[in-house]
This record gives sequence, structure tokens and C-alpha cells, in this order.
Amino acid sequence: MTGVTHTEITQQAFIRSLARYFIDTHSIRHQEINKNQEYTIDELYRLAYPHWTTNQLQQRTYPLKSILDTILAENGLVDFDAWTKKLPAAHFDSEAFSNGSRRILQLRRQIINDARAKHKNLTEARKRLGQLLHTLQDFYSHSNWIELGKVSINDRLGIDDNIGRVAAPNQSTCTSSGCLKIRVRCSFYQKITLNRCPLEYYECKNNIRPEIIAQGLLTSGYSSNQHNENNDPVTKPINVEKCSHGSVMDITSHQPAIGGINKDTTIPIYSPRFDLHYEAANLAVIATEKFFNDLRHDLGNDNFDHLFAIHPTVKELHAASKAIAHMRKWQFFSPAISSGL
Repeated sequence: MTGVTHTEITQQAFIRSLARYFIDTHSIRHQEINKNQEYTIDELYRLAYPHWTTNQLQQRTYPLKSILDTILAENGLVDFDAWTKKLPAAHFDSEAFSNGSRRILQLRRQIINDARAKHKNLTEARKRLGQLLHTLQDFYSHSNWIELGKVSINDRLGIDDNIGRVAAPNQSTCTSSGCLKIRVRCSFYQKITLNRCPLEYYECKNNIRPEIIAQGLLTSGYSSNQHNENNDPVTKPINVEKCSHGSVMDITSHQPAIGGINKDTTIPIYSPRFDLHYEAANLAVIATEKFFNDLRHDLGNDNFDHLFAIHPTVKELHAASKAIAHMRKWQFFSPAISSGL
């Protein structure tokens, strides 16, 4: 178990947003929702359309699930694409907070323009949506938002370049004293996949400097081999103790301040602050749900419906029938993922 993935964060958030859509459009009555139950996408559709047969449910939800699969694939690719995997703005790394928020803002504007256009192929808009959501979600696991004691989301992300007070470039943000170096033998699988043995990594607690916490300043971790939008290298400073992203693969984690602050997983070799993973993931779900709801507000119900094929067209239904007949499977979408509402 690695914790809550980008796939799960996105699907859980969309389920919540879809429930709100069905309630607002009177497809589901609010009192029909059981607050003590978690719902899958299929279960929401069964509430909205109880007269549908199993085959109708499969066909009429297939376009939406395929679109979500595209979004989820593009979300995941941000970590593997040659350009974005080491681009700080795509992950809110290296204190690139203005750049990260600007990236969300620009992608959102493109998505809205495409979704409002008549007869526009929305494939690119959906891909951009996945890319945007990765950046939005990474804010909570890559920055010190959780360490600052925040229990609600940063609602300025993607709205303004200024998303809060940021530590100065010449200001130390992390301390080595909160991190413990671990050295362990690696398994055969780890030796092949990580290309290093033994494994050296850090487990960290309270490694954000107290003055950063006291002043409520934002910071995030540097990582190895990063570059900015102009393809200029972004390196961890050596004359000031900035935080690293951290993980067994991040060589900057051995440079003061040692360790790191990422909360991406519950596995210590990948996430020095693995203990804060679920807090970060929970806020990422809430932020993603809010993004979907705000997007619907700006697009209107009809354009939002069309973007996700909540009620598919005849053409989309025909394509769904062919795909089902050929037993095409999704890469990332899981029909079993559910969420409380």
C-alpha cells in the first residue's frame, strides 16, 4: 500500500462533484443520499436512473469513464513526461509557487475556452485537465502547507500568482536535525528498478525551521536535475539550507538541509514525511472537488455535461457499444473506487 494515488484522489473528487451535479439538476434528491455510505460512479447513476437496465448503465456510463481514464492517464504522465517530470512549476517544487499557480490558471483558461467552443474536439481539453489536476494535487504533498497547520485548502491556487507569503530565496527553510539517515539492504526488485544498492534515505519529523512555521511562510523541496520553463537548470542552493523533495532517488537529500518534505506516499524510502501523507491527500481531494465544482459554475451545466459526457450523445453511445463489444479496458480508471459524499 503506497497511500492515496493521484488516480484515487481524482476519482473520489469527481464522484463528489458528480453527486452535486445530479442533486443540482434534480436527477437525485438530496435526501436520497446516505451520508454514511460511499458511492461509486455506477451507484450514483443507479440513484439518478433507477429504471436503467445493467446493459444501459454500462453503455451510458462508458463515455464518462473513458474520459476520466484519459484525464487520469495525463495526470500520471506529468511524473514521466520528459519535460514536466523535472519542471518545478508542474509540481510546486523548488518554491516555484507563482509559476505553479500560473500554470494552473493558464491550463484552466484553455480548458474553458475549448469547452465553450461549438463543435470542438475536447480531447486536448481533457488532457490539459489531467495535467492541471496533477499540479493542483501536488501542492499539498510537496509544500509545507500541512506543516503550517493548515486544515483547509489554499483557495488562491490557480486564481492568483500570489498564493501566500513565500520564504525568501536567501532564507533557510529546513533543518537537518529533524532527519534520521536510514541505510538498508535492497531487494532484487529494488536493485533492478532503483538502480542503487544499498538504499540510503531519510525519515524526517519537524524538519521545517520553527521561524518558517511561526511566520507562516510557504516553502517546498528541491530535487535533482530540475529545470525551469526556459530549460535553465534549477539547483538546490548550497549557501542556504533549503528543503529537498527527498526520496531514495533524490541526490539533493544528502545536501544540507538533509532529508526532505514530500508526502507523496506512505513509504519512507520515497517520502521522508510519509506520516503526513493522508492529511495531504485529504486536502488534495477537497481541492480537486472544488476545482470540478468551480469549473461547472464557470462552464454551466450543459458544457460541463458535454466535457465529461455525463449524458452522452448518440455518436458517443455508438462508440461505447463498439468498445464494450470489443471488451476494451481502461488503463487507470477503476469502477470500484468510491467516495463518501
